[in-house]
Amino acid sequence: QHRPETRPVFFFRGNKMTSSKSPNGINCWIRRQHCPCGEQKCYIRLEEEKNEEILSDFSNVNLAPPYIGQKFRTDDDAFEYYTNFAKKNGFAIRRESSKSSVDVGVYIRLLVCYRSGSLRIRRSAKPDSQRGRKSSACGCMARMYIVKEVFGGIPQWCVKKFSNSHNHELLQDDQVHLLPAYRKIPDVYQERILSLSRYGCSVSHIMKVMQSERGKESGQLPFLDRDVRNFLQSSKKIDRENDLSELLNMCKAAKVKDLNFLYDFTMDDNAKVSSIAWSYGDSFRSYKVFGDLVVCDATYHEITYDRLLVVWMGVDNHGKTILFGCALLRDETSRSFKWALQAFLRFMQGRFPPVIVTDVDLGLKEAISSVLPNTKHVFGLWHIVSKLPSWFSYPLGPRYDEFKSEFDRLYSLVSRKDFESQWNQMLTHFGLVSNKHVSLLFSHRTSWALPYVRGYFLAQMTRTDFSKSIDAFLKGILGAQTSLESFFEQVGIAANNVRQREEKETEQILIKTSMPIEEHASSILTPYAFRFLQTEVVLSMQCAAFETSNGVYLVRHHKNVDEGCLVSWIPKDEKVNCSCKEFEVSGVLCRHALKVLALKNYFHVPEKYLPFRWRCESSILEAISEDWSQTCHSLTSTLYSESSITKERVSYVHEELSRVLNYVKTMPANDGVPLSLECQHMNTVVDDDSSCSGCTSTGNPFQSATDEQPLKKTTVREKKKKNYFVPLM
Repeated sequence: QHRPETRPVFFFRGNKMTSSKSPNGINCWIRRQHCPCGEQKCYIRLEEEKNEEILSDFSNVNLAPPYIGQKFRTDDDAFEYYTNFAKKNGFAIRRESSKSSVDVGVYIRLLVCYRSGSLRIRRSAKPDSQRGRKSSACGCMARMYIVKEVFGGIPQWCVKKFSNSHNHELLQDDQVHLLPAYRKIPDVYQERILSLSRYGCSVSHIMKVMQSERGKESGQLPFLDRDVRNFLQSSKKIDRENDLSELLNMCKAAKVKDLNFLYDFTMDDNAKVSSIAWSYGDSFRSYKVFGDLVVCDATYHEITYDRLLVVWMGVDNHGKTILFGCALLRDETSRSFKWALQAFLRFMQGRFPPVIVTDVDLGLKEAISSVLPNTKHVFGLWHIVSKLPSWFSYPLGPRYDEFKSEFDRLYSLVSRKDFESQWNQMLTHFGLVSNKHVSLLFSHRTSWALPYVRGYFLAQMTRTDFSKSIDAFLKGILGAQTSLESFFEQVGIAANNVRQREEKETEQILIKTSMPIEEHASSILTPYAFRFLQTEVVLSMQCAAFETSNGVYLVRHHKNVDEGCLVSWIPKDEKVNCSCKEFEVSGVLCRHALKVLALKNYFHVPEKYLPFRWRCESSILEAISEDWSQTCHSLTSTLYSESSITKERVSYVHEELSRVLNYVKTMPANDGVPLSLECQHMNTVVDDDSSCSGCTSTGNPFQSATDEQPLKKTTVREKKKKNYFVPLM
């Protein structure tokens, strides 16, 4: 066996090259692959597993050898190209040497075959202590010599010398992946390996399980037994003596910089930090406007400190993901989830979210029903869809795609009765009547199937780009090798992203129908929300409407004679209701309601159907003065200094500040514009330091009282650039 390289090896993820050596020897963040059925042998295969395998397979890629004069934008690009060529042809490469100067940095680099050079005898006081492993070095002269030059004023790397002459045998395609340079345990495998190890499985048993689950033969996995052994060993050697005290100190420092920063934590029997949660002032301000839907993600596990990551997020009026808070929990029990949810409620001053979206986690479901009894708990569709291949692709085989199409159709049904009857027909058709995962889905149908969650606001959660936005947001704050400090900083940046996002740009809205109702909506809604309404306006032109009785209309596609939706119209209240409940779900009027409004000669959308949370002016955070934070701190500091001179001054300032604070609390929190969560159905608001018991639901977020707000007329919007100071936490 050859001795592994001691220098960092490099692997590829997508088109980027990253080092395989993390600060602690292993990756920090990995996706949980637990199955909600509770059986250890049942796990969820992540979509990334397929991507990792595809990216690591160059058998179908025809790469020409490098040639003298070939140019690359960077030396990393040259290294990547040569690495791909090497793997395709049965060898590996490494960076051998380089030359640099103070003015231009590295300008010459030599890349060589992994078997270049000769065995170096290390001098040791105890020669017998050296292990007698055979060296892979054999003096191979295959190499590529690249030089940094300037072409047309642009620096590029040019191949000056290239040799593909090897003095050793090149490996076959089924062997090359076992070279140290290409051997790696992908992120998507690590959670499964750790899970099997916790249940007492040996390394050889783990390898057999991994091969069986992925349909691989012996030697086809991208890692060996010793790689698994080293991975498990390194995970045990991590220094956890400081547990999460480092993060606690960061929270304390952040509190000093930002008085609105909030955090909470628990201690174990050894006086170590067990769980910790935190949130930001900007997060609470965002929550007051966009807290009508909360996404609670608990799919990532931090293996350095063995903690579960919980992230609370929302969606703003531009469709961007915003951060409400974070937590690191000691375990995945319902008790830990309850503590995290209670901390979140305290951070949000006792304001219950009307809807919370999570993964299919029964422990989390129990905690939500206990802490948030008036909140509708919904399982994210993207979480369910990601599990379907692991559950049904094997028992169904080639019929899986047909099953998936039928599943998607049933999900979008309107009638609960139709869903249940057709669900049973689907099970009989595919022979899944006794399948445990089908039973699991059906028993919790009221938490995910659209016929049961219509009437609750889900933003645009039912659309595929919603889950992509959430996933991209999480990956933005979680790097595969992110340290705890940099992770905390990234979370702080994400919490302040509303301020940082104000780049100056002009957005031109294209009117498609020239209908007044479309032009009216374009002047009020954000481009993100308007796109969805515009789609419904266009589709409404393909609908036919038939009046039945008592102001009720049957609206359906002009080619469809069997189905349709019932739309009721109350002229006095300008109230329109559709049986599809699209407005209740997304906050955007459906094509059926728009068709009836057109029949009634409406040239604008009634105010109540242009929810404040989708309007341009709902970005109230933009109105915060850039220098108010610094000004406030300056005034406070001066006031403290001046008032501390005498007891009389202290007494006077204390009395006046109390009076001013009480008055400010009674002022509107939105400069006169009603907030989404502060409408006529909202009841109790709990102060920061008070208990959350007794808090009530915020009710329907779409009860609007914006009649007094002037309407904007232009369809061209210019965003002002703001240069907010964002402190690093």
